[in-house]
Amino acid sequence: MEELTPITSLRSLILDLPPSCAEFCPAHPEYLVVGTYNLQKDDNAEAAASEDQEEGNARAAPKPQSRNGSLVVLKTEGDDM
Repeated sequence: MEELTPITSLRSLILDLPPSCAEFCPAHPEYLVVGTYNLQKDDNAEAAASEDQEEGNARAAPKPQSRNGSLVVLKTEGDDM
């Protein structure tokens, strides 16, 4: 079996949110779009649901969770980004 050669990073970028996808643009392959996505955790809703289950109360309709995200567009120029 052929031994794999490690890849050395030339550049790195720290995003504000966790990346969920990355895609090069077919019409303009020098552009890379990175999508981020974050589902906000509502600790108060989880605590209330636990109390309702312990007390045997009927569960109320769950409150929709908030979410946010971003699109980061990067352009490659030769071996540089």
